[in-house]
Amino acid sequence: MLALLLVPTLALSSAAFAQLVPLGSPGQATAGPYNNCSGTLTSRPTGTATDSLPKVSPSGSIGWERWDLTLDQPGVLLNLRWIQGDPASHASKPSNGTFELSAAFDNGTTYETRLTGQKLAFSGSSPYSISIGQNTLTWDDSQAWFNTSLNLNGLTASIATESIMLDSFLPYAGGIVGQLTKGLFCDIPVTRGRSNIGSIQFPWGEEVQFVARSILSHMFATKPLQSLAVSFGILNLRSVGTQFTDSFIYEDSRAPDTSVHNAFYLGRAESRSTGFEPYTIYAGTDSDILSVSQINSTSTEAQLSGCSHTDFVPFTWNYTLLSPALELTDSAGGITKFFVSTTVSTLEPFGTEPVQVESGTALGYTYQAAGPNAAGSLLTEEQSS
Repeated sequence: MLALLLVPTLALSSAAFAQLVPLGSPGQATAGPYNNCSGTLTSRPTGTATDSLPKVSPSGSIGWERWDLTLDQPGVLLNLRWIQGDPASHASKPSNGTFELSAAFDNGTTYETRLTGQKLAFSGSSPYSISIGQNTLTWDDSQAWFNTSLNLNGLTASIATESIMLDSFLPYAGGIVGQLTKGLFCDIPVTRGRSNIGSIQFPWGEEVQFVARSILSHMFATKPLQSLAVSFGILNLRSVGTQFTDSFIYEDSRAPDTSVHNAFYLGRAESRSTGFEPYTIYAGTDSDILSVSQINSTSTEAQLSGCSHTDFVPFTWNYTLLSPALELTDSAGGITKFFVSTTVSTLEPFGTEPVQVESGTALGYTYQAAGPNAAGSLLTEEQSS
């Protein structure tokens, strides 16, 4: 069944999500930029900046929500996480906010620090922001930049993240915009980020200047994560070529009822007379537009049909994912693993011809709930269609 992303907003049931903050434009079925093959999307969709604001009320009695800004550069992988409540708890209280920073260095050492017990604060008008303590993420209606400032436990940072593509990405499982599995919602406001302004200073005095690739994801629900998904994975592949650069996101999720969903996004920044102009080629969920013949720990082979830019021309992304660079464990034993690859080569369509691109990167993460039924994710097992 064809289920295209038609609206860049979260369509939610008010009965099921009684604690949601009335921000953004949930439930509005207006035509959006997805299923756009013309290559003429030259401005950001209006009204989508509020999608990244809290959808679970910080003063509510149920639910959880988190924002993850993941940055990768030579020497270090960083994950910054703002959390309302406890995603793994049946008794989650959104008023209990936590900010966590996790770092994995190339020499094999890791570092984690956190601030907990403070309610998340936010600004519902532009410039928008979320804050836990002195740890703030800020953006405006243009969504061109997402700025971060940190100050906790002797660590300080200032990070400017440029969103290269013109739009965000939301899955569409079950025909509900933003739904990854039933009741679990996710959007990716920054599908291809460049965090190359600012620095971080660690408590021991080391300062690192940012030249990072980045991605920002946002997830929320009213029930514990492990009750909604036994596993999911998000893989972001990027190519860097002369004529164009691509950003391909593939999401795979498995629910406790054994249902499986997959979603994909392909954005391109193409060389034009005025420079690189970004636009969305395609996005969809559980759609026969995308045919995935193989996806595993070393390659992705996919084909998009029906679009003039990619009509029946196959994609191939070759990469090697090493052991997880970073692992985080939640209060119910669920494990999130972060993977990085800097040796990605691709064969991609440009018009009706495939183009070999040798320079690319991969950044992905998987979640697996505790228990025997949680095995398998798109980054760790062979899949075929």
